[in-house]
Amino acid sequence: MGDLVVNGEAIEDAEIRRETAAMLSLMTERMPGENPATLRTRAREWAEDNLIEAALLRQAAALTEPDAEAKPRLERLIERITSPASPPRHKDVVAWYLKNRDSLEEPEQIRAAHIVKNVDEQHPEAEARAAIERARNELAKGRSFGEVADELSDCPGNGGDLGFFARGQMVPAFEQVVFNLDENAVSEIFRTEFGFHIAKLLERRPAGIPKLEEVQSRIEEQLLREKKQKRLDQYVDQLRARAVIQRS
Repeated sequence: MGDLVVNGEAIEDAEIRRETAAMLSLMTERMPGENPATLRTRAREWAEDNLIEAALLRQAAALTEPDAEAKPRLERLIERITSPASPPRHKDVVAWYLKNRDSLEEPEQIRAAHIVKNVDEQHPEAEARAAIERARNELAKGRSFGEVADELSDCPGNGGDLGFFARGQMVPAFEQVVFNLDENAVSEIFRTEFGFHIAKLLERRPAGIPKLEEVQSRIEEQLLREKKQKRLDQYVDQLRARAVIQRS
């Protein structure tokens, strides 16, 4: 199809093809069932748009700071363009939450901690089993789970706390045990593909829509990103309106 020329800067067809391939892969994943020919055409168009916009921003950055290195000056240009975007107002966050709350629904999640002794080439099964039994004996003496985890687990730190996770995020053998524990209960020793474990269920979060305060910061970040992207898009549109774009 030929190269593109943006204000005298050539974008070679090979680069466009690489961008098109990446775009097509993403679109195929996100738009299953779409006609392949339509996807290829759209991917090429979007790839060209991306490369044209990138070239326009590079050129604008070079004009503002001609002596600076390319990447830092581009980053500074984008920061200058987007920084006036103000954080969203609380009422806008609430409005977004009320409109989109159903999309925020989360599956059941649990927060668990574990003590693990790995079984691998350096740690034979019998050695790992003896080590996990020592950990169980320390727990039986009344020592806290977190203390024993930090001292004896092969994954020390933070008391063995794995944070919150839903089903499907851990290996099945691990989930089979921890999802069936009561809160604050400690499991017996059990085996997974990684080795021997003792687990403790710290907290259970039922499936449902999170409260506003639980997702407020996430919504604020998303709305601010959108405001910044809008400012950047408007700036690029202005550059494009003045640009000379040709196909060689």
